[in-house]
Amino acid sequence: MRLADGMLALPALPLLVVLAAVDTGRLGLPRGEAASDIARIVVILTLFGWVGVARLARAAALGQLAQDYVAAARVAGASEARLLWRHVLPNILGPITVASAMAVAGAILAESTLSFLGLGIQPPAPSWGNMLANAQELVFSAPLAALWPGLAILMAVAGCTLVADGVRRLVP
Repeated sequence: MRLADGMLALPALPLLVVLAAVDTGRLGLPRGEAASDIARIVVILTLFGWVGVARLARAAALGQLAQDYVAAARVAGASEARLLWRHVLPNILGPITVASAMAVAGAILAESTLSFLGLGIQPPAPSWGNMLANAQELVFSAPLAALWPGLAILMAVAGCTLVADGVRRLVP
C-alpha cells in the first residue's frame, strides 16, 4: 500500500499529460498507429486508475476481517484463503464494484481530456476528445459538431455514475 500512497501523492492530470506527451518512437514503439495510441493511453490510465480502488478494497477488507463472524471462522479452522474468498470478498464486492464504475467514468474523462489536448488517441482514430477539439473552430457555424461528442461524454460518465449508484443501492 506504500506504492499506492505514493501514487496518490502525485498530481494525476499533470502526470498523465507528461506521460502522454512522451515520444513513443524514441522508446522503440510504433507511433502514429491507432492501436499503439490506444494501448499507450490504456497503459497510462491503468497506471494511475488502480490506486483508489485498491485503497478502498484494502480498507473494506480490513473492516470485514475485524468482524466477529471472521473470528468465528478462524476459530473453526478456516484457512486465510477460505476467509478471504468465502467471507470477506462477497462482503466487499459492492464497494469495489461502485469504485470500479466510478474509475471507469474518470478514465473516460481523462482520455477525452488527453485527446482534446492532442496528447491522446491521434486522428484519424475516433475519440470524443478529438471530435471536440476539431469542433472547436466550428462552434459558431456548426454547433452540433461540438454538442454530440460532448453529450456522448456526458451520457457515458453519467451512465457509469448511475450504474455505480444502482449497485450501491442493491448491495447492502
